Amino acid sequence: MAENLTVARPYAQAAFDTALETDKIDAWQNMLYAMSLAVSNEYVMDAIKVAPNSKVASDSLISLLQYVLDESGINFVKIIGENNRFEVLPEIYEEYLRLRANHEKSLDATLISARSFSDSEIKTLKDKLASVYNSKINLSLEIDETLIGGAVLKIGDKVIDASVKTSLVNLLSTLK
Repeated sequence: MAENLTVARPYAQAAFDTALETDKIDAWQNMLYAMSLAVSNEYVMDAIKVAPNSKVASDSLISLLQYVLDESGINFVKIIGENNRFEVLPEIYEEYLRLRANHEKSLDATLISARSFSDSEIKTLKDKLASVYNSKINLSLEIDETLIGGAVLKIGDKVIDASVKTSLVNLLSTLK
C-alpha cells in the first residue's frame, strides 16, 4: 500500500491545489469521497477493469457519479482513467483529508480509556494538545474496558500508550 500512497500524493496535491484556487474545498472532498466509495465497491471495480479502454472506464465512473461531479471532477476522473489509477482513489481521498487538515491546522485525536472523562478533563486535554501541536484538536473518545486503567492517545501518526494493560505486558516481558 505504500506504493499506492506514493502514486496518490501528486493527484491529491493537484486536487487540493485546485480546491484552494477555486474555493471548493468541501466540494472536492465530497467528490473524492464519492470516487473512493465507488471504486471500493467490487462490482464497480470489476466493471472498470473489464472496460475495453480507459475512456470507457472513465465514462462509466463519471456516469455513476454524474450528480456528484462538477466539470473539474469529471476532468479529474478522466486523468485518473488515462493513467489507469482508479485503484488509488481511496488513498487520494485520504491524502486529500490529510492535506486539508494540515492546511486548516487541525488534527484528529482519539483517546481510548477504560473509563469516561469529565467535560473539564477533556477540555484540559484538548487545550494542552492544541498548544503542543499548534492546531485545532478534534478529539474522539472510546471506552475499552480491557485496558484495566490508564489511557491510550492516538494523535496523527503518534501513539502515547499509558495504559495499565501495556505496563503489565511490558513488566511481564521484563521479568521473563
